[in-house]
Amino acid sequence: MRPVADNEASPLARAPSRSVVRKALSNFWRKALASRSGPGSLPAGQLTDPVDAHWHDRYYLEPYYVSGRGYDQYRPAYALGWQVAQSPEHAQQDFHQVEPVLQARWAMDSGSSLLHWSQVREAAEASWLQARRPRPAPPVANALSLNTTALLNAVLALGRQTHTRLGQCMSPMPQGLIGQVLARHFNASQILVEDLERAIASSGGVALPARTSQAALLRTALWDGLLGREEGADYVLQQAEACQQQWLSAYEAAEKTKLPKPLSETLHRQALMLRGHIEAIHWLRRYML
Repeated sequence: MRPVADNEASPLARAPSRSVVRKALSNFWRKALASRSGPGSLPAGQLTDPVDAHWHDRYYLEPYYVSGRGYDQYRPAYALGWQVAQSPEHAQQDFHQVEPVLQARWAMDSGSSLLHWSQVREAAEASWLQARRPRPAPPVANALSLNTTALLNAVLALGRQTHTRLGQCMSPMPQGLIGQVLARHFNASQILVEDLERAIASSGGVALPARTSQAALLRTALWDGLLGREEGADYVLQQAEACQQQWLSAYEAAEKTKLPKPLSETLHRQALMLRGHIEAIHWLRRYML
């Protein structure tokens, strides 16, 4: 007879814990989902690399994002929405019809997330909609006029400059909430630039290389000597606001031009995000300084 360990002093200690039972049930659902999804499908809770990278780079820009929650809290919901959207048995259903299935599976296995279904529902729906979105048609050559292409490249150049200038505002990194906001704006500006480059190319335009923006930045006297200055947080926020406001003005001018619908929607969405960034800086300058 083997000796009884300390943690086995009581027979109750040998009873399966709730976590063990839950894990066993989640394994059952993984196998069930895999068997219904057909050959070549991913296990539950997994995403293909491109889809995973898409949400990893953008989850904190989504309207349902709550500050302080890491990607691991939303990733299982993205995986669940994406995988069920690919399932043949739900091919003719919309999100509202299949939501009870998603909610039930989330209750059985939410992976690394500690969030309730109501807190990740929008993330699952966003991933569902992305999986159902038709593949973009091949770009049409010469769809944009030279004047329109030049205008869009001006917006793009200002975006690249804004990204660089926000990086300058973070050297040295301000402390506390101000530093967090600037870091978020810095990361978001890079994503906006990349999305705009793709939107221009998919509409038949040509995005100028980044070195054009860098050369223009070197000729901008406004930012000379910004590194190492010690005017304080208000000065840094003022500069961050100024570059983003300049970028927003370019968006507003471009939106007045007749553009292909997907490109127009991209510009409008990005302009809304920039307005939100500027409002956040207004709030910081008013209530935090």
